[in-house]
Amino acid sequence: MKIAVQMIGYFMPYLKEGKSVELAFAKEALKNAKDMGYDGVQLSGFGRVSDEIIDFYRDTCKELGLKIVATHINYLDLTENLDLVIKAHKEWNCNLCGIGAMPMNYQGSYEKYIEFANIIDSIGEKLLEEDIFFMYHMHAFEFMKFNNKFGLDILMENTSIKNVKLLIDTYWAQYGGVNMLTLIDKYSDRINTIHLKDMKIVSTGEKFFDLGKQVICPLGEGNIDFKPVIEKIKKLKIDWIIIEQDYSLDGDINGDYKKSLEFLNKIV
Repeated sequence: MKIAVQMIGYFMPYLKEGKSVELAFAKEALKNAKDMGYDGVQLSGFGRVSDEIIDFYRDTCKELGLKIVATHINYLDLTENLDLVIKAHKEWNCNLCGIGAMPMNYQGSYEKYIEFANIIDSIGEKLLEEDIFFMYHMHAFEFMKFNNKFGLDILMENTSIKNVKLLIDTYWAQYGGVNMLTLIDKYSDRINTIHLKDMKIVSTGEKFFDLGKQVICPLGEGNIDFKPVIEKIKKLKIDWIIIEQDYSLDGDINGDYKKSLEFLNKIV
């Protein structure tokens, strides 16, 4: 089982501003990932797919010896530019194509979940014809209920197991109040990889009554017990696991990703 890093930790500032990642910055970030010992990457938050982007990440990752394990692709590219998305994954020798989250306009009702399920099922069907798997990445909002069902279950029940895989995120499962081991068991036939992300509780700063708040942190510094998660994943015979951290509390994403890799190497 090999370990990849999710590049969103580096690229999130660009994503928040709706900007494409500067290629010089991306190359430096990829080199940092390789230098600290990662064998693969998930490309996410880099911007829209283009021929220039395809060439850049293909050539840079080949030069550095990094495997492009998976992606998160902009929703507009998935719905309006799928041929180019397919080309990208062929060029990158990558067979896991994901979406980072459901667009907000589909999150509010049972009917909207059904509508979105139909959209991604169609995308997944077309990708599968090219031997590319489509993955839906979950957060916590999918554990809101509609018609007494979790949004996530609505999505899974209304998409084909073949067409739509599930990228479980340990942090968001914990945040959503569900048992992540049960979730892995429930959707084991949809899992191609997993996002390992830790959670710790910090002070809110409230002076009257501090209940604490959840934040993302390096693996091993939080409260999630990853050993049983790893054991579950090993039984699924998954080739790659992905460390993800959306931000660094102290502004050192390199240092955090290094800590996570060192921790994970001790327990896999």
